[in-house]
Amino acid sequence: MAESGHGWWDKGNCSNNRANVQNCLYEWYTDNTWRQKACSPVTELNPGGGSSNRTVARHDCNDTQLTSWRNHVDVDVIGEIDTAEKLMNQADVNCRVN
Repeated sequence: MAESGHGWWDKGNCSNNRANVQNCLYEWYTDNTWRQKACSPVTELNPGGGSSNRTVARHDCNDTQLTSWRNHVDVDVIGEIDTAEKLMNQADVNCRVN
């Protein structure tokens, strides 16, 4: 069993159609901290997602205890200025690493 997260982007009002995308997985610890467990490589992608236009971060589970996970996605559109914001999704999953 493994926890995984994906990263992709939608073009929106950007003028360029290529972006560098990376996503990272974080596990919640009982000391009230999020700890990074895995990151995808930074990959240059077209917009839209799908199996050929996304990044993947994955980490094997040590047991099936219910644990909170976050997936942060960082998108840097090539040739355009953007903010330092990272899309974050959170879910409770029967996967624990710590």
